[in-house]
Amino acid sequence: MTLPLSILISVLRLSAVMFLIPSTARAGAKFSGDTGFSVVNQGESVSITVDAITNSSRENATGTLIVRLMALDAPYSGRKTDGKLLASYKLDGLNPGRQYSPFEKVLPYSTPSVKKSFHVCLMLMEFRGDGYVVADYRNMPNTHVLGPSKLFSLTGPFRWKASLEGGTVDIEIGKISHHRAGATGGLKLTVWATEERFKGGTIKGHEMGSVTKAPLKSGCVYTDVKNTAKYTPPPDGTFFITITLSEYGSDETYSIVDFHTMSEPWTFKKP
Repeated sequence: MTLPLSILISVLRLSAVMFLIPSTARAGAKFSGDTGFSVVNQGESVSITVDAITNSSRENATGTLIVRLMALDAPYSGRKTDGKLLASYKLDGLNPGRQYSPFEKVLPYSTPSVKKSFHVCLMLMEFRGDGYVVADYRNMPNTHVLGPSKLFSLTGPFRWKASLEGGTVDIEIGKISHHRAGATGGLKLTVWATEERFKGGTIKGHEMGSVTKAPLKSGCVYTDVKNTAKYTPPPDGTFFITITLSEYGSDETYSIVDFHTMSEPWTFKKP
């Protein structure tokens, strides 16, 4: 039997509409609202905040979820990329139409080995099939300088004064502090004269004097530091003056953990 043209057209239109209607959409976890992060506890932890994680499907549950904070060299664009995992947190899967309400998690922080600017991305991973895939992500605005935490700090004012006649050099520092969970190793303050401005690493120059100080216990600091060391004058010339703080380590040597270089060079000339 041949159908009239008008009926045939209607059937074709209905078929097209039925083809365009998708089957029940797979569950998909998504971020909703704002997300953010901050490094806390003096660089030992990271706080992750999320307004909500939702499952918009009315029928299907999600797989197990993992929130991952990543440091990347470029903003994440949805493609596979290498990066540094800063922190992660696992969540149970969501039932249909359910969500995780606003939450904040303070997690152990794994710092990048090199200090530099990173693009930070918060990824929502979902277990599907035989592994985790990126279900959603948020690139944080701007770049963030991340790197190894600074465990020691020197705070000014900084002063030094050498006496050729007396054979001593005075060292004054406002405060020596540390951020260790436990006690430090033994400490040493040293005054150096260097031809180039010291910017970190191995110092090369003339050691004019040094004093050792007892380890600092957890939560303790040295304030209003005033010490006197035996003075070894550098050769005649103009040098940059640097005060270094070193810690005695398990390798039985002192390693520089912080320093301060005076803004102006100093000229030495024996009488």
